[in-house]
Amino acid sequence: MKRLLRDHGSVSVEMVVLTPLLVVLTLFGVFAGRVTEGLTSVRHAADQGARAASKVAVARMEMVGREAALEDLRSHDVACTTPRISVTRGDGGRTVTVGIECFSSNDGLGLLGVSSPPTRASSTEVIDFYRGGDE
Repeated sequence: MKRLLRDHGSVSVEMVVLTPLLVVLTLFGVFAGRVTEGLTSVRHAADQGARAASKVAVARMEMVGREAALEDLRSHDVACTTPRISVTRGDGGRTVTVGIECFSSNDGLGLLGVSSPPTRASSTEVIDFYRGGDE
């Protein structure tokens, strides 16, 4: 009986010590999930932008590539702050590359004190020469 009285309250102390650790681990899981989801979505948007740009006339490639990538980011609700999109031609004018860089949102994760790394992705497509339009 004396032993039970001595251990009384130890569960409360353990919970006080473990709760902050569990909260931080949960927030880290949310942070990792956001970064991973952001990378997947940015890669998909780069693929869609490059695909769209490869099917139009050279004069419209940059505009169409940017718009397709932005539309894909919007449609997937990616919390991408200030996305930067570049559209370039390469390999002697035979390919088009769309590159995207953005930062994931850290809303609600201030307790971690970390900033998200920039999410970068690029995709290259061979230009479809049978697309119609000018070279």
